Amino acid sequence: MTFHVKRELPALLARQLELLADLIAASPHNLVSRRDRENVLGRHLLECAGVADALPLCPGERWIDVGTGGGLPGLVLALCRPDTSWTLIDATRKKVDAVRSFSSALGVDNVEVLHGRAEELAHRDRMRGRFDGAVTRAVGPLALVMELSRGFVAPGGTIAAVRGRQWLHEVERAMPAASLLRIRDIHSTAVPGVARETWVVTMRADGPTPRGFPRRDGIPQSRPLGDVTPD
Repeated sequence: MTFHVKRELPALLARQLELLADLIAASPHNLVSRRDRENVLGRHLLECAGVADALPLCPGERWIDVGTGGGLPGLVLALCRPDTSWTLIDATRKKVDAVRSFSSALGVDNVEVLHGRAEELAHRDRMRGRFDGAVTRAVGPLALVMELSRGFVAPGGTIAAVRGRQWLHEVERAMPAASLLRIRDIHSTAVPGVARETWVVTMRADGPTPRGFPRRDGIPQSRPLGDVTPD
């Protein structure tokens, strides 16, 4: 089932996104491609703002952005929804440091930015099953996204992946992973009015994360679920 959403940006949010676009474009860390530096707002931030309306967010919830990169979509989502708490993680230290500086410049107080790999962080007691939802953008194939996100989400919580026009094909290929990880109720929401065709695929965590997931560093990427049996 596919739904449609549309967002009118409040003036304050529009100014914050313009500042964030300037910060990302000026960063020496290549947080976006060279060709996108002159239009970070149109190519990236407005898409992330649209994602906010496609997520089943409720006040007081805790969400995690797995593989935040330059803070996308997590930092934008935090700006759009100051009534929710956001943890942004990335395995690259320089990106984490950059996002922390962006958060400080924007005066965002509902964000925590952590350095580390999802494969390791998702097994820590203070993070395993502690979030109402996990979101990803530009992390990798959907089966990989499912595995890296699943350990963070509480039973009944949401896993959300920002995808392109091939989202349905990706869902079909990822069904073996969904079965292994106990992921159910997969839906899509179209995000209109953005620079490229964008959908948010949402899924429900059915009970606790199965033991042993995510697998050790590098294994989810080299041995995708569905192609192999878990260790």
